[in-house]
Amino acid sequence: MNPIVKKDILNVLRQAVTIIKKGELFKLRELSDHVVHNATIFQDKYSITIAVTIYSMSKIYQSKKDVDLFLLPHLDDAIKYIEEGKINLYESEIKHIIKDISKTNNKTKYYIQEVLERAQIKKASRMFEHGISMGQVADSIGISIWDLMDYIGKTRIVDDFGHNLNMKKRLEFTRGLFK
Repeated sequence: MNPIVKKDILNVLRQAVTIIKKGELFKLRELSDHVVHNATIFQDKYSITIAVTIYSMSKIYQSKKDVDLFLLPHLDDAIKYIEEGKINLYESEIKHIIKDISKTNNKTKYYIQEVLERAQIKKASRMFEHGISMGQVADSIGISIWDLMDYIGKTRIVDDFGHNLNMKKRLEFTRGLFK
């Protein structure tokens, strides 16, 4: 694991624990957006996984009691393992978080799958917004490029790329490409 990514994930996990202990679960969503920066730069599975996991936690848990009971022990262990460099055990704890979330409700398993898919698409769109191609983003996250295109088409991401050139300059630029 890249040392910069490791440091950032540790920081995010510590912030998540603090947010949960304060009972401010709505801040988990903001926290997950922070991890997108590393996912964009490094395109690594660890940043993407933690962003999706924290985002999913923010969508599923509305009660501090549930989060304290199911997630805090795993978050504490994940922090300990990543500090010790035991990446396999860290990954195992993250998987336990998803497993524990699905145990809270019979229908939660289906809900989690939907949330994870939506979270992945949302995070992928943020990576695309930072300049990574749709194909690279879809491939690195493991989602369909069609799902990503569908989501991006419903947003204003492409409109905000700053295509402010007037039509005449665009035409001149295009003609220059073919000379």
